[in-house]
Amino acid sequence: MKNERLSHPPRGRKKKGEGPQRRTEILDAAKRLFVEQGYDATTIRRIAESLGISSTALYVYFHDKNTILGEICDATFASLIEELDEVRRGSPDPLRALQESLEGYIRFGLKHPNEYQLVFVSRRSEELQWPEAGNEELGMQAYERFRGCVEAAVKAGLTYDTDTDRLAQQLWAAIHGLVVLLLLKSDFCWVDLDSLIRGHVAMLMRGVTKRG
Repeated sequence: MKNERLSHPPRGRKKKGEGPQRRTEILDAAKRLFVEQGYDATTIRRIAESLGISSTALYVYFHDKNTILGEICDATFASLIEELDEVRRGSPDPLRALQESLEGYIRFGLKHPNEYQLVFVSRRSEELQWPEAGNEELGMQAYERFRGCVEAAVKAGLTYDTDTDRLAQQLWAAIHGLVVLLLLKSDFCWVDLDSLIRGHVAMLMRGVTKRG
């Protein structure tokens, strides 16, 4: 009986080698609760209870909810950076790269609705302190990747507007706005999603570029 008891880990604890899985479970649960209930209303205890573990067990992986939020945001921005980098590598033509970055950004937001709302939509507590080298830095890296696509088209003389910063911000506002509407107004009578996304991007491209 003694050996049998030792072979089963205490409730809420993972066996050796299962730590990464528990971290993922915590991040997924926190992400959902942050979006549904808001960051301020979500406590460590609520996150732990949603997983059927104790707060003490959760603290083994994260020392506070700000750390959890920082890791969620870091992962979101890192994924977005990776997708935008892939666009630049796979599309040597500046206009094609810009078009694919616009469409890719929209689809990324829709593919990761909880992360997108948490990072770009949800109100953050005024007391929330972002990690100095965390998601703010990655967020700027993601924006700079997008801005780089715009800048390449501008430098190639393919845009009507030569102000890269203003053009990048206008385009970002346009694609961000569509993502937010689709996420927050899912009950609206939207047309076919693929048609809407492609049409939106085509409209933007016609408005800012000299061909395509």
